[in-house]
Amino acid sequence: MKQPDKPFVRLLERHRALLLFGMIGVANTLLHSATVIALVEGVLLHPVAANVAGFAVANTFSFFANCRLAFRQPPSWRRYRSFLAVSLLSLALTIGLSALAEAMAWHYLAGLLMVLLFGPVLTFALHKAVTFRHSA
Repeated sequence: MKQPDKPFVRLLERHRALLLFGMIGVANTLLHSATVIALVEGVLLHPVAANVAGFAVANTFSFFANCRLAFRQPPSWRRYRSFLAVSLLSLALTIGLSALAEAMAWHYLAGLLMVLLFGPVLTFALHKAVTFRHSA
């Protein structure tokens, strides 16, 4: 007996990596935030230092989670260097879009909206093309 056509299931499978990347990004943001709060409130670390530590913890988590879940590829030092480079490029994009909104005298939420709309999609595309491209 043939199973009914399930276009929604096919659509989910086609975009599985992007959906998992987004879910990992949400978890990553929560992990970064929790790390910063714990270090500032619990250890009385300076917020800038706490954010550097939060970035390191979250970036490491994100790398391993994306290797295993979203892109199904083994971790390696070469791949982590690419991952970190893309993450730092994403940070530069965030700063650039925020600065553009400020230079245009737009409300700061316009800059945030641009970051939220373009950042994850471009970061995913770069990771797919650079960090997690399949070897020939």
